Amino acid sequence: MASQIVSELRVATDGVWNRLSAQLQGMDCHMERADGPGQWTTRQVLCHLLGAPGWRPVPVLASFAHGERSALPVIEIKPGESQLTPERQMMKLQQFRNALARHRREVFEYLETLSDGELQRKARIPLFKRLLGTDEVAIPTWVAASFVTHWGDHADQLAKIRRAVGLPETGALSATR
Repeated sequence: MASQIVSELRVATDGVWNRLSAQLQGMDCHMERADGPGQWTTRQVLCHLLGAPGWRPVPVLASFAHGERSALPVIEIKPGESQLTPERQMMKLQQFRNALARHRREVFEYLETLSDGELQRKARIPLFKRLLGTDEVAIPTWVAASFVTHWGDHADQLAKIRRAVGLPETGALSATR
């Protein structure tokens, strides 16, 4: 049975996933469009959300540890990279959706195996020092930052692209904010 912590994370990520999915409705033929000059295209946003080619979230979560600050793994995150590769240049919208859904599914399959104590394992993430005031974060904080805040911000970005290409608003922009 999933812990209360995991259940709450699931509710939050489900809401953002629904927003993100709504913003992608009808975007199949707008994969190379952005909301303005110098902004990311739909494809670049989706590549960014997938991370580096071959990246998977569960090995990151599995690296979190109990212990002293000096023993915590350090996870470097380089913001602002879209990870556009020749293979991803050929991907269809549904392939991106499937890959992102797989990331979410794998995360929750993993989280459901952890006790509340194990959920408190930590890692040091230097980028989070600017965002949260500390670089030591527990697993639920990383999941919320990655799959709620980060994906939510990019759902908002996709809403701007929708407007720029003339698609109707989905009504999902502020549904969970």
